[in-house]
Amino acid sequence: MKITSLVFWVADATLSYKFYKKLGFEVGGVNERHAVVRLGDIEIMLVTLRDEDDFSKDALAKPKGFGMYVYIQVEDVDMKHKEVLKLGLKPSSEPRTWEWGNREFVIKDPDGYKLCFYQKVGISND
Repeated sequence: MKITSLVFWVADATLSYKFYKKLGFEVGGVNERHAVVRLGDIEIMLVTLRDEDDFSKDALAKPKGFGMYVYIQVEDVDMKHKEVLKLGLKPSSEPRTWEWGNREFVIKDPDGYKLCFYQKVGISND
């Protein structure tokens, strides 16, 4: 068993598609309602919310992205942070080392989904 896809309900699939493309995700098809981006084996479907269908009505019942983080492992988190800044994007946090052994920073996509870029640095004994 493995996770292969995620669905992110978004306000504008094209805007979200451009954001993920800028971050270096592989890109698939895009239209006004639906876009697909990939990172490794995981596919993220970006689906524009509409009031008239049952899927959107269900997604509108709760805030989008609330409490969810997507963790993306990178070789050098500080270099990735600098790269994101050079792209003109604004991370929500600076790189920080946590006691559980991750160095990470967070950036939100246009709809508030949180992407946490991290690298393993080892557990602190302090």
